[in-house]
Amino acid sequence: MKLTTKGEYAVRSLIYLLHNSNGKPVQIRDISLNEGISKNYIEQLFMCLRNGGILKSLRGPSGGYIFTRSPDRISVGDIIRCVEGPVHLALCSSGKPCSRMSGCRSYPVWKKINRKIEAVLDSFKLGDL
Repeated sequence: MKLTTKGEYAVRSLIYLLHNSNGKPVQIRDISLNEGISKNYIEQLFMCLRNGGILKSLRGPSGGYIFTRSPDRISVGDIIRCVEGPVHLALCSSGKPCSRMSGCRSYPVWKKINRKIEAVLDSFKLGDL
């Protein structure tokens, strides 16, 4: 996994939502205008976040997006995995078999780095940002 603008923009958009919702739904156009992110791009990200159980959408004139659970229970890791996919530095550390895996001396390094990255991402809760 390479962290792309998907992860960065998803986190930024959710921080905006957190600080500007006041318990009410926030519309994508407001996030787009204030964060300088394309409305279409945010829509794609929010579809992933909705499918991942982080957001839900409310329809109607006062509709928009709200969190499905407390932001204190949503980690940056949850967000990144939702929009970027699983964290892995090398193919072998993603769980995919490799013909060299049984004798590979670098595999433990990649596996440990993956665990550390995930631990750091999971240590940051959206509610703390």
